[in-house]
Amino acid sequence: MIHDALLILWDCCQTSEGVQQEPLTYANEGDAVIYKQISKIAYSHHKIQNFVIGTGYLSRKTHEASGHRMFGLYGQALSEGISEVLQSYKETLKDVENLVIGNKNYTLAFVYSYVEKYQGLFNTINRIITMLKERRLVGCQILSLLHQYILSGNEMVHEAIVKIFSNINAVFMNQLCTWLLYGELRDPYEEFFINSVKKNDSTDTFLSYQSTTITCEKSLVSTLQQTPLDCGYNLNSTMIPYFIPLSLAQEILFVGKTVILFGFDPKKVKKNNIFSMSKALIPLQKINIESRRFTIWEEKEAEFHEKLQKLKNPDEFEVCHLKSVVRDIKECVTKHLWIVAVEEAQLLHELYLMKDFYLLGRGELFLELLRLTSRLLDKPTTRTSTRDMNQAFQLAARSVFLSNSADIEKFSFELPYVKPNASDNLSLQEDSSSAADGWSTIILKYDFKWPLHLLFAPEVLARYNDMFRLLLRIKKTQHDLHALWKTYKNSSRFNSCQLHNKLMFLMDNLQHYLQADVLETNFSRLMDAVSKTNDFEKLKKAHANFLADILSQSFLTVTAEDTEGSDTLDSINNPVLNNIVELLRLGHSFCNLSEVTTDADDEDYYIRGYSERFNKLVKQLMQLLVSLREKPCGVYLARLLMRLDYNRWLSAEAQLTQSVTNMLRY
Repeated sequence: MIHDALLILWDCCQTSEGVQQEPLTYANEGDAVIYKQISKIAYSHHKIQNFVIGTGYLSRKTHEASGHRMFGLYGQALSEGISEVLQSYKETLKDVENLVIGNKNYTLAFVYSYVEKYQGLFNTINRIITMLKERRLVGCQILSLLHQYILSGNEMVHEAIVKIFSNINAVFMNQLCTWLLYGELRDPYEEFFINSVKKNDSTDTFLSYQSTTITCEKSLVSTLQQTPLDCGYNLNSTMIPYFIPLSLAQEILFVGKTVILFGFDPKKVKKNNIFSMSKALIPLQKINIESRRFTIWEEKEAEFHEKLQKLKNPDEFEVCHLKSVVRDIKECVTKHLWIVAVEEAQLLHELYLMKDFYLLGRGELFLELLRLTSRLLDKPTTRTSTRDMNQAFQLAARSVFLSNSADIEKFSFELPYVKPNASDNLSLQEDSSSAADGWSTIILKYDFKWPLHLLFAPEVLARYNDMFRLLLRIKKTQHDLHALWKTYKNSSRFNSCQLHNKLMFLMDNLQHYLQADVLETNFSRLMDAVSKTNDFEKLKKAHANFLADILSQSFLTVTAEDTEGSDTLDSINNPVLNNIVELLRLGHSFCNLSEVTTDADDEDYYIRGYSERFNKLVKQLMQLLVSLREKPCGVYLARLLMRLDYNRWLSAEAQLTQSVTNMLRY
């Protein structure tokens, strides 16, 4: 009977739960119950052994040959870890056999006393196996599952789970090490929490398109800051181990992508065939791997490798230790990224170029450009509009002696052509024409240096173009109003002169507010932040804050507090921006009045209508301060209206009971 028990414990006989035949011969009293307990332990070991055989190396190779994929490297590591744990059980059985052979008086209770301690361990391992099969866990999910069972009151179970976990953790740390240090993803079974994604090449463009107003300033900052590196890799959220925070996983992804970025020669980057001014990250030739490692890590590669390898030890593996190593590696990577971006790619110079062109810092250039293209931009776009606009841009640069500057070659314009729909009626055609004119669709493109695409992503350039279109419209309206000064200087028509002065006063102060109070102030703050750091991530955040601030203070965004409880469609329209756009349209119509009518009576009729419209819009602008002064955007609106209403003239025109200056005291 003892030999029967040893055979089933060695898994040499077929065992099934609850169907063990009770031995009747040579049985002492109570041996049947003990035999059942031994059979349960044997059955638990049998299930574990079947799992080990089914997920081991030979089984994995067999399934690969047949085209089926079961468990990958993590499953094999789990199988090997369980096999190591079972070695203690097998050594115990050998000792029992030797003792039984040496003394025939031993009973089943003696055998059971040796194997009883494994019952809790086998039950725990079987629970893990059952959960793994039911949930169909693979890869890093297995690592998460084992980590949950490490804390156990049973010392044997604790030591066994730690040993199994260390086997799986070794696979995890090897993949993590190759990704962090070399930017290589060795994951043939797609088990790591970083996976490769296939993207359409046509989407990898840094061209800016016209976009709608952003509804939330805070989400805009995060969107602009968390610009992804288009290296073909992304996070697989289902595979992230539960003990690794999402922020740490994002840092790991960033480090590997940055290492990949430096793995290619920037001089070999090919331009995108679809958009000539955009740069796609298409590598043609890798730098020698040894020179790449030396450039990024210098003498720290061995140090980082040793730290990561130490984390394979379960006694050393702690999330805080892993986070510390990743932060050290990231600091080294971002420092090198700072050198490449700021010193080699001259990021500070490029930021000044963004200010000069996208934010109209080169006022003389754009005044000349408006003189050459105002008629072109007033009309609906055609197939030749882009070519004509770029030719005018070159002529304007030549007029202000910038044609020989290499910076001019980095910028170009695009006027997307919208084909008219001949089947629509006249009113729909007029709407589509007005929506497709040059002022609303013009795009300024920027051909930047590598690796500045990390900072000037498509979303960022789209926001810069939103700002550029608004500033260009204001500059054009202001220029047209000043051009009419000679016409109304000696005019006897009081109403026309008064409306002209009001519009010119409003546009001058609006333009001064945007250029001085918004752009210059925030750009100085950005340059100050850049001068105080050598971390590219902090620079990226400072630039995102700068862009979000100028968009918000220019009323191109609506903050979350403003849109709380409102519909999505309503929240994309900033009421202040809508009011300013209506004033710009009014100014444009006033400047083109001479083309509409030549009769004095008709002109007086139009002037009266424009004056009423102006007074109504000014009154709305003033009333917006009353309704929005408690909200975040009210701060910037108050700053603008303080400039407009410094002598309380607009308050009187809007017929308010108290001036804006008095309202701001409360």
